[in-house]
Formats: sequence, structure tokens, C-alpha cells
Amino acid sequence: MADQPVTPVKKRSRRFYYMDILNIIATIAVMWLHTSEFAFQYTPGSPRWVLSLVIQIAFIWAVPIFFMISGANLFNYRERYDTKTFFKKRWAKVLIPFIFWTFVWYAWNHFVGHNPDWSLIGFWNGLEYDTIQPIFWFFYFIIPIYLAVPFLSLIATKANQKVVEYIIALYVIGVGAINYAYTLFHRAPDQLVNNIPMVLSTGIGIFFVGWYFHNFDISKRMRHLLYGASVLGFVIMFSLTIIFSAWRHETVRDAYSIFTIGGFLMPLGVWAWAKTHFPLDWQPGPKTTVWLKRLSGVSLGVYVIHEFVIAVLEKLLHLDQSSYYHMLALPMVVWVISVVIVLGLQKIPGVNRLLP
Repeated sequence: MADQPVTPVKKRSRRFYYMDILNIIATIAVMWLHTSEFAFQYTPGSPRWVLSLVIQIAFIWAVPIFFMISGANLFNYRERYDTKTFFKKRWAKVLIPFIFWTFVWYAWNHFVGHNPDWSLIGFWNGLEYDTIQPIFWFFYFIIPIYLAVPFLSLIATKANQKVVEYIIALYVIGVGAINYAYTLFHRAPDQLVNNIPMVLSTGIGIFFVGWYFHNFDISKRMRHLLYGASVLGFVIMFSLTIIFSAWRHETVRDAYSIFTIGGFLMPLGVWAWAKTHFPLDWQPGPKTTVWLKRLSGVSLGVYVIHEFVIAVLEKLLHLDQSSYYHMLALPMVVWVISVVIVLGLQKIPGVNRLLP
């Protein structure tokens, strides 16, 4: 990456609408991921299983895009407010909704899912070990990153461009290649790997690459390379998933995790596409501006409630996860319903703090 010439982007205080678009399409992509979970039921030779796997891998870039947006927006928070204000904003936006909706899911699992566990200790253990709602792993990952942002932001400056490139390169090698290989072959990381936590134990490189591609122009040559890298990422993950799943007679989900070389490459092309087609100086019309802000502003709310919508629709419509409707039509239905619900709840004083 260091050999690619980049040109610093001038500072702007205006809103970057391409990130709103990325936020919206990433939220929709999450719907596709969570309605194609038939992929987890290894069924070799089944066209439906292959389709569900294609959907899973094709939309795996969703959460990395959220991380990249966070890196692009938060690593320069010092230009807008102090660290105390940063933490107040982050905790109000993430920590409070995380605890509240974890409790809601805990209650749902007990009263609707007939889970016998119902106690303060049970809730605390579930909250601590992420056993209440699996998709909330997102919070467990991003909250520690927020704790690190005050010092990461000191690294993410244009004067430190080479340092940032070095961090990204270490991440690609460490997480995308070395750690990926260990995971695929079920090998415990060795002593050297265990002692390089910054680049091997977290997705820190995804946040830095978001900041990097937001703050530096993407040349035409680089853009085409990123498009090709995204396609290559899909091919790598799909091929390895098929091979390792056939070998182990189960769907090997680790083969297409976001913490792989393919999972790193795929969102880069998506980001490059959005920033190119909706450049930094793009100013949409008044109505488009309003809806971009609204739809981007419901992303977290949609994330925490859409599994409720999926569960209810599956029961009401008697949908099986292997059905084509479940995989191809349900994602957009769930997104639309979830958006309507969140927009309505955000108008209620007090409740809006739980769906910021």
C-alpha cells in the first residue's frame, strides 16, 4: 500500500453523504446476512445451500464498513470536541442501547423462547459472556475500540501517513494471513503471535483503513485495484469455504469471517465505489438529504430490533430458512418494517435515547 501515491484531502466541516449511503447499504447487507443462515446447515449439492453461502459471503463486508465509517468519523474527533465530550457521545449512543436491548433480548428468550434462565445473575453472566443475542458481538468489539480512540486518534494524522500504512500492512499480514491460517487449521496461535495483540487480536486495521481512504484521495488505478481485490476476496472465501466444508462435513464459517484476508479486501471496493460515485463535495437535493440522514440515523436501531422482525415473520408466514423467499425477498421486507418501527420509536421522548 505504501507504494501507491495519495493526495491529502482538504479539511471540510460539511457532512459526507457518501458515508450515509455506505451506512444505509451496510444495514441492508446485514439483513441479507441474517436471512441467509441456511448456509450454516451444511447441505452439499443443494442449490439452496450454495445460494445461501453466496449471499453470506457476498454481503460479509457489511460490518467492516461500519467499522471503517467509525474510523473515518472518530479518529479525528479532536477537531470537533474534547475527549470528555467524545466519551459522553459514544456512551449515550452505544453503551446505554447495548445494555437495554440486551435485557430486552434476555426477556424475549425467557418469555417467548422459553429459556428457563431468569435471574439477575443469569442476565449478568449472559451480558458478560455474550450468550444472550449472538449478533451483539458487534458491541463487544466496538466498545473497547472506543476506549482506545483517544490514543489511536493521535496516530491517525496525515503527518503519520506512513505509520498508518504500516499498521494496516501489519494487520493484513497478521490477521488476514497468519491468524487466518491458524484458524482454518485449528491451530492455537504460537507464542510470537500471542504477543503481538494490537495487530493480531483486534480488527484495528479495519478502522485505520476507513480513516485512511476517507482522508486521502483514491486514484483511478487504486480504485480499480480495490475493485479487483474485492472480487478476489470473494473468490478466496468462497473457494476455501467449499473446500474446508467438504473436508470437515460442516459449514466452516471461519473461512469467510471478516477477520480474514478476504473479509478485509471486500469492503475496500465497496468503499471506493461509494466515495467515487458520491464524492466529498456531492450535495444531494433537500429531500434526498433529509432521507439520507433519516435512513442512516436508524442503522443502530434496525440492527438491534431486526431479529425480532425476522422471528415474528418466520412464525406468521411459516417460513423455512431454506426457502428462496426467506433468502431473496425477506431481507428487504425486514429492513423496511424495521426502519418504519425505529422511525416511529425515535419520535417518542425517552425512547429515542434507546434507538439513537
